[in-house]
Amino acid sequence: MKSQLLIPYVYHFLEDLNLEDFDKMYDYAVKRDVPSVSRGVGALLSFFVKLRKPESVLELGCGIGVAAKFMLSSWNCKYTGVDNNAERLDVAKGFLSEYNNVTLIRDKVENFLLNTTEIYDFVFVDSIKKDYEKIWYLLKPHLKNGSIVIFDDFFLYGYLFQEEAETPLKYREGVRLIKRFIKNIKSEMGYNVLFIPVENGVMVVSYEC
Repeated sequence: MKSQLLIPYVYHFLEDLNLEDFDKMYDYAVKRDVPSVSRGVGALLSFFVKLRKPESVLELGCGIGVAAKFMLSSWNCKYTGVDNNAERLDVAKGFLSEYNNVTLIRDKVENFLLNTTEIYDFVFVDSIKKDYEKIWYLLKPHLKNGSIVIFDDFFLYGYLFQEEAETPLKYREGVRLIKRFIKNIKSEMGYNVLFIPVENGVMVVSYEC
């Protein structure tokens, strides 16, 4: 079976996962057009967190807390979520109220990373895609050896694989910067970088300092 025929079945399988606890969160996101991780990416995060068993998780671009719930429901750890949207953070507080180890911070991602002194061993990045490389270098001083870092929506809606002339103008800079980031991080981290074609693509980095 060719991949283009298989992909719709994969999406259907991932979206049909039994996750009733998340229905209210996804209903809120759909009705208010709020970005949130897909069930497939959420399941991947849950798997990695349960496997890695981190002490301290950081999410950059936490929104209403969907990804946070996936991670916290699989492993009891300290969680810090950063987002610059006050309304979404207020909603996240409600959705994550059952957990007593959650800190939500309103700030720009770059500003937070420049000022925090905390160290993390698991990070999920779901921020502005063209800033991913800058975020990576600001993030590195706050990572333990062996940390896992996951970047969401890494394939930039598929434009990463198209010719520049076929890419809408507003995405061209983002594509150029993501391609540069891929080249640089693969050179830096070698085989410790993994690309997974779930939903819009994720990049997983096993950090070794």
